Amino acid sequence: MEAFARGLAVIRAFASGHEALSISAVAARAGLTRAGARRLLYTLVELGYAEASDGAFSLTPRVLELGFSYLSSLTLYGVAQPLVERLARETDELCTMSLRDGDSVVYIVRAEIRAPLSRAFGLGSRLPLFATSMGRVMLAGLADAELESFLAKAKFAEFTRYTKTERGRIRDEVVRARRQGWCLVKQELELGVCGLSVPIHDADGHVAAAVSISMNMARFDETQTLKEYLPKLRAVAGQISAALHAHRPAGRPVS
Repeated sequence: MEAFARGLAVIRAFASGHEALSISAVAARAGLTRAGARRLLYTLVELGYAEASDGAFSLTPRVLELGFSYLSSLTLYGVAQPLVERLARETDELCTMSLRDGDSVVYIVRAEIRAPLSRAFGLGSRLPLFATSMGRVMLAGLADAELESFLAKAKFAEFTRYTKTERGRIRDEVVRARRQGWCLVKQELELGVCGLSVPIHDADGHVAAAVSISMNMARFDETQTLKEYLPKLRAVAGQISAALHAHRPAGRPVS
């Protein structure tokens, strides 16, 4: 188990966009000794998940199999992908769907038609729950006790001068998202970028995911966005939620 965990740490060492890393760099990023990193890197090379050239290592496209094996097993992913892609075409904006993983949201669907809004966050990126519209609609689906537990334990980094880091203000935003059924966050994670999100509910009515539209503040008009984009976003979330209800395992009662 420990060896498996160390192997995953080596793969994650490449997550910051570095195409090639030395053994020393991988060891530092993965928290391993240089000898341990070397053994694991050459194991990945033998398995076809990495390649070495001039003393530097890089991942091969085969490593994508690890992620797509997970994605292909998700009814949610198969249903959502074409719907999110259609939403991106209709709005000409960056559209995504995310799942919660601990204190983060993770992009599992990402579609963008115009020039990239941001190069920082791609498929599989992890973003903080508290500072994103996606995260806040997911937090809005928690029971009060669960939300308080999250707020008590989470760390709130200041990403921009607009980031809300006070627990009380974050709680207020989550409660507002719960009441509205949607959340709009402006420039709290990235300057010049705002996001509008709505929840996706599973067959039991729990928040299973979030679908989002991200926009450049330079062309953002809040009134127009809520009038034009929010209904489209809700329609996509409704279609995905309906599909999840339809795929309820046979014999499972409706809550």
